[in-house]
Amino acid sequence: MSKFSRILSGTAVALTLMAGATQASAALITEWGYEVQAGFSAFAPAAPDQNAAPNIATNNGVVGSSPNASFGNLPTVLSWGEGSNGPSQLFVTPTVVPGPSLFTNGAGVAGAMLTHANNAVSSQSATLQNATLSTTLLLTPINPIGPAIGPVPTIFNIVFSETLNGGIGGGQCTPGTGGTPCADIFVLQDPGVLSFDFILDGFEYVVALTAAGLGPLSDEACAAAGEAAGCIGFITEEGLDNELQTSFTITARPVAEPGTLALLGLGLVGLGIARRRKAA
Repeated sequence: MSKFSRILSGTAVALTLMAGATQASAALITEWGYEVQAGFSAFAPAAPDQNAAPNIATNNGVVGSSPNASFGNLPTVLSWGEGSNGPSQLFVTPTVVPGPSLFTNGAGVAGAMLTHANNAVSSQSATLQNATLSTTLLLTPINPIGPAIGPVPTIFNIVFSETLNGGIGGGQCTPGTGGTPCADIFVLQDPGVLSFDFILDGFEYVVALTAAGLGPLSDEACAAAGEAAGCIGFITEEGLDNELQTSFTITARPVAEPGTLALLGLGLVGLGIARRRKAA
């Protein structure tokens, strides 16, 4: 056997052992349990309509209530403004176990739900200006069973625009938000938080969050909320309980482990040296 053949044979054996070791040490997690906790960690009011008569604001802030006892007692309900049907309110409902399993590369499962009880409020009332929704996701491998991943924290910074329906201020609805009565506008300031990834036992897992109704808004709607064109958000109709049900998926793909990459590199280097020696 030539020297080149011996080196090539050795490289083939190394690659075979490398593949066997990778398969033995990496196990794809195909089924997960999960838990989502949520609450509002910050919120701020906007000033009353500047066109209103001075010194007649009847509600000067935003009230947080219904604390989540298992998540730092953060409020899960924000209330603001005054109107004939009561204040406008923003609810967040966490998702806790037990529940349906989350399957890798499978269909999405329900995450937290946001509900905006969009009630007409007086233009003389202060309204919500912005809020920070804090969440955590805890993933627990079921098949195969393993230690929990997380909880993984995520922060959603939300900007809100309460649109006027008539009277003071002209009452022109923002284009792209629907007709009269005017809809309200929510904008997510950092859409990058809608997904994250982690590597475990030779696989990269990507968790992605979506919601029906969450997407790019019209340039006019973005401007009305004080955000740049192309912003991501959702629109809520007046007089309704508008639900934004989030869902999330988890996908996976194999990745080479550092040790595997090193072994592969050594094998290719050996093969390259053998080829140069043969050519010489």
